[in-house]
Amino acid sequence: MTALKKFERLESLGLWKETETSQKVETVVSFGKSSLVISDHKDTPLTHWALGAIEIVSSDEDCTVYAPDKEYTETLEVTDQTMNRAIAKVRKDIRRPKSHRGRIRLLSAGLVAVSFGLLSLFWLPKALADYTTAAVTDAKSREIGAKLMPYINQYAGTPCRKGETLSSVRKLEDRLIGGDHSTLFISDLGALKSMHLPGGIILANKTLVENYDGAEILAGYVLMERALQNETPAINTLFLEAGTIATISFLATGQIKNSVLEKFAKNTITGAMDQPDSATLLELFKSANLPSTPFAMTLAPSEATQALITDNPVSGPYEPLLTDPQWLALQSICES
Repeated sequence: MTALKKFERLESLGLWKETETSQKVETVVSFGKSSLVISDHKDTPLTHWALGAIEIVSSDEDCTVYAPDKEYTETLEVTDQTMNRAIAKVRKDIRRPKSHRGRIRLLSAGLVAVSFGLLSLFWLPKALADYTTAAVTDAKSREIGAKLMPYINQYAGTPCRKGETLSSVRKLEDRLIGGDHSTLFISDLGALKSMHLPGGIILANKTLVENYDGAEILAGYVLMERALQNETPAINTLFLEAGTIATISFLATGQIKNSVLEKFAKNTITGAMDQPDSATLLELFKSANLPSTPFAMTLAPSEATQALITDNPVSGPYEPLLTDPQWLALQSICES
């Protein structure tokens, strides 16, 4: 320390009191490596005070009184102004870097904490959900969807099943969804028109069967759920809602807590319906060889709705989804 080296040979007299009730003792005051050394006249050190901790009790033109701490029980009076200036300069040089380093450490710690907080809040949950979604196999996704169904049924009731209508449902699946697994269910979803679950499961409201003269509207909602599934897979939404801890637990065990499934089921069936990108949906209508206009006419007016009407991919004849007898039979699927 430059200032300390400059004064390390400086000495002066001082009046030292060990306690508040002690008599003042004349001493010799000098600088040590990092302390103020108070010695008797035989050069025997009586005490050492840490330079960085020295407190000024009082000061005027003639005398400055010091203490080694904030308790002020032990004191030292120094009248030598050269020594007083030296002590003041060394105290200043010691405390300024310490304070500065403290502020830097505090600021650095704060920035790290804020950065970690933002990382945990915004980046980590999304990145973890995306990673876990990519790691889940189709079979595991179907298993999770199947485990969700009982919780969905708590709010929507058991999907409608009627033996003579199942072939019509399978025919719609083949045309609209494809694949080897039974994934389309008709159920009472209340105000919700349709929804999708992990594993490609799609639920359609029974009103889409009961209230229309043909299967085109039902087909539109099924295709809409497929488009939504392509844009934001339900399994990804599940992990986002589950949170970081539950998702990490799933990666470790392959299991999701029932409480997480129940919460997701409630949020899904009581939440607002989303609408996918119209271009994605139009491609699905085109692949299914179906017009998009009948479905669009049931939606609230919007730019996306207008695109489904304007860019209808099938304006001429198309293969019916079901025969009239099949549709009439399907309309009774929820009748007991």
